[in-house]
Amino acid sequence: MNIFISTNLYEPAQLPEIFSLMNKIDDPSVGIELFPEWQSEVFCRSLADYMESFRQYPVSLHGPYYGTEHSKAAGTAEYTRSMDYFQRTLELSQRLQSRYIVYHHNNCRVTAAGRQQMVSVSAENLKQLRREAERCGARIVVENAGVLASGNVLFNEEQFTHMAESIPEDILLDVGHAYANGWDLARVMKRLAHKIIAYHVHNNDGHEDQHNAILDGTLDFAQFLADYQLYTPAADLVIEYGKQCAQNTGNIANDVAYIKRILQGG
Repeated sequence: MNIFISTNLYEPAQLPEIFSLMNKIDDPSVGIELFPEWQSEVFCRSLADYMESFRQYPVSLHGPYYGTEHSKAAGTAEYTRSMDYFQRTLELSQRLQSRYIVYHHNNCRVTAAGRQQMVSVSAENLKQLRREAERCGARIVVENAGVLASGNVLFNEEQFTHMAESIPEDILLDVGHAYANGWDLARVMKRLAHKIIAYHVHNNDGHEDQHNAILDGTLDFAQFLADYQLYTPAADLVIEYGKQCAQNTGNIANDVAYIKRILQGG
């Protein structure tokens, strides 16, 4: 089991603050999930300035999110930008020796009439990126993206589970998304135990995608950890909090300690 802290916490100009947080956590086994924001010149400059600092930590990578839509077909401006951003992420993966890169099938809203076309296009785009990743020695993992409250859910629980079982990629299960969408977390974890290699962990009110701290919401996080130990005890846990949590460094350090204490039987 490895723990990572996502830089989703920060605005692009705040990116270097991740290192102050890592110093407060003071645990060399804890790594960083770098959330690339290629649309931001500030992010790109900061990443270049602190590249050697990132090399000092275990790293995983979120796939590009802002300005990215993998359900758009070749020939569209959205496709071209999305593929460009993902190619930059593959290059970054090589530089930082990332454990994996997270893929979202979609980020935009989904309609019943357009859903199947979006599924087909994003699956085809994943195939293309799979080939690119293999050439780069990188690994893609697929996340359950979107929440019902935002209208951007492409796969319900059964559809996602079936899709996950049919592709060669492993799975990153976003606990907050699953909970907000009413999924039976334990059922999904049990069924996909052989595929899940990581989780995004955060909490919410069971409706909105709030990305709150793990104990700030209505998800029973202690029960999740019990199910985690039962079904997927080797999977990574990526703390993916929202920007509202960025200044609560002490609380984040405490959350890391809480997870380690529970999982180590303390």
